[in-house]
Amino acid sequence: MFNKFNQQAKKPITIIAFVASFIYFGFFRFWMIPSGDDYFWWGNQGTYLLYHGFYGPQATYGGSSNGRYFGNLLEIITMHRLTFAVLAYAIGWTLLIWCIWKLSGKTIASLLLSLLFVFTLQGGFINNVLAWNAGFVNYVPPMILVLLYLIVLEWDIPSKVKPFIPILTLLLAFSAGLFDENMTIASVILAILVILYYRKKTKALHITYLIGAILSAVIMFIHRGYHEASIHRVTTFNPNKIWQDYGTVTHFWLVTFNIALIVAILLAIFSLTVKSNLPVIRKWLTAIVAAIFLVYYIFINIYLKTIPLNDGYSYNALDPKLWNREGIISVIFILFIAYAIFTFFKTDPKMWLYVLLIGAIAGQLLFVESPVNPRGYFLTYIFMYLIAMKFVLKALDAIKVNQYVINLALLLALIFMGGNYQIKVHTNYVANLERVNHPQFYKRGVLFSKHIPYREFVWTNDLTNQQSPAYWNLYLTKHHLIKN
Repeated sequence: MFNKFNQQAKKPITIIAFVASFIYFGFFRFWMIPSGDDYFWWGNQGTYLLYHGFYGPQATYGGSSNGRYFGNLLEIITMHRLTFAVLAYAIGWTLLIWCIWKLSGKTIASLLLSLLFVFTLQGGFINNVLAWNAGFVNYVPPMILVLLYLIVLEWDIPSKVKPFIPILTLLLAFSAGLFDENMTIASVILAILVILYYRKKTKALHITYLIGAILSAVIMFIHRGYHEASIHRVTTFNPNKIWQDYGTVTHFWLVTFNIALIVAILLAIFSLTVKSNLPVIRKWLTAIVAAIFLVYYIFINIYLKTIPLNDGYSYNALDPKLWNREGIISVIFILFIAYAIFTFFKTDPKMWLYVLLIGAIAGQLLFVESPVNPRGYFLTYIFMYLIAMKFVLKALDAIKVNQYVINLALLLALIFMGGNYQIKVHTNYVANLERVNHPQFYKRGVLFSKHIPYREFVWTNDLTNQQSPAYWNLYLTKHHLIKN
């Protein structure tokens, strides 16, 4: 039974919170600096692909020749219309946060924790999704559509709208599958898992979601771009290569670098264990293991800060002993989280669904040899965050904390971190306008002589060859910002 800490958030509070979120992300997108692929889709290459079904010669278009029909289209539109880009970005992030809140209990505490979601993102996710238009359009919308389906499953549907719900779920699944390949496959798996869970109680809305997911998967993967040899898309089934990629690269994004999430989950597990009625030996073993993991991940993150990351947010070289040990510990940690879910949320189907969906997404990425990047794991992070929120809210309830103190602390953290991020993107925006508004920038082959102040907030850490003179010349001319 939830205590006063978890009282329902009143409607005026939620309206103010989500309006503020919309405004916040609107300004964030206006000041955000496009990079790399954004200019590819804005320019002649994007136009060519648009008129050729997003298919083009591999030598020229590489991985951009793909079946991400909705993602590619949204990228082109948002790069040509800044007003639409601002609206899409503001609506997208606000709706994602709203979905997280709806799935977490709709309390004041969950509202604040949902709003804090963006500010817990590790550097790779900031660089590849939050602060990059191409990352946003391909990874945030499909997650919104999937989470909306999970919300519909819990919705006490009014009789007047029940006939239309199967159509809605069909559209949700079909749309979600045309942004990113990993989510296309995960949507099919989600549909099957839901049908297996309901079994004899399966409804039309469950079947239509499966149909929509399969249709989008077929449409995506019959695209000719996936049936040609490409250096941009390479898979491997070599166990040694899979483990090497996991140990040296991907497990960092999946587990280790998500330190805010790890600390929150482990502190919650420790608190729940201490307050639980578990047998004494099991109680202390669980608490000790949680404490060991907590200390380990804090110190390993401190140590890893001494090893520079490349601009793709991975390491150029690591001691094999280190990455082997780290990879093994991450697997044990994942198993420990599963054990904790079994212990404290054994009968909660959503928690098990989140775990299975993390596996459905991350499992695909294990077989990818190229491209390997953080943004694919952003999808798993959202489900991990939903798991973490369940643990944290339950722990706060169990230890009977002062609701006003905790809520005030969360609010102050939200204001501080939100202000910090906004200041950084605005500072970058001003610095970028200064450097692109220079004759040297428009001379062929001349690169920037300096980076913007906060490189993490521009894709690939603001590599100097990832900006487009043509784009910025048009932007400056349109806004009457060109210096005489």
